[in-house]
Amino acid sequence: MIYLRITAVFLWRVWVYLVAAFCTVTLGVVIYILAFQKNDRLTYFFMRLWALVLFYGAGFRYSLKFSEKLNKNQNYIIVANHTSLMDVALMYIVHPQHPIVFVGKKELQRYPVFGRIYSKVSILVDRSDRKSREAVYPAVKEKLGEGKNVVIFAEGTVPDRDVILGKFKDGAFAFSTLWNVPIVVYVVHNLKNMFPFVSTLGYPGKVQVEQLAILRPDGETIDSMKEKTFKMMFHRLENDKIEFPEIK
Repeated sequence: MIYLRITAVFLWRVWVYLVAAFCTVTLGVVIYILAFQKNDRLTYFFMRLWALVLFYGAGFRYSLKFSEKLNKNQNYIIVANHTSLMDVALMYIVHPQHPIVFVGKKELQRYPVFGRIYSKVSILVDRSDRKSREAVYPAVKEKLGEGKNVVIFAEGTVPDRDVILGKFKDGAFAFSTLWNVPIVVYVVHNLKNMFPFVSTLGYPGKVQVEQLAILRPDGETIDSMKEKTFKMMFHRLENDKIEFPEIK
């Protein structure tokens, strides 16, 4: 039975990677070209189209619960847990009216085609380089000034599957308190099981997304915002079941 499951997972993942390759080579090239034209609205349309084709083409769908509607005239720092490659597509999908920009690891530039495209539409940082970390501040401020919303996976990386929520980095909370920008807190359930960084696991289905709160930084510090966000997210994730936890 285990060999049947692994074979089914393998074939499904091959399909997902084919869909991803198709999206990246076709829609991704359009996005890359548009990024040079500074046509933000059209670029974001194709970025969302890329995400929609990838997400639904892989056999996923989603449900969204939210505590408070986003104000179309307000910019936000968006924070979510990071469990899967599909997190990126999902964030584009749930924000049709609030264009987003990711702060991501510079190592992603190494991926053929995708890395070049991602570097044009995101803010990349080398966390081992102090100058690179410092350069993120003016880059984030510029994007917020352009009316964009900045997405940061506060854990900074994808933690091991048996870790409920990794330790948070300061970045998102520093930006929020420094420029008085509200933080939108999301948790994504299921993707740790449905599309983990483990080639023998995964399956299509419905991904549950919750917007837990919009936190205003009034009178808050970096540490207090970080602690409040962590506790809120941990509480919603701690009862999620991890399937096949022995498989890393």
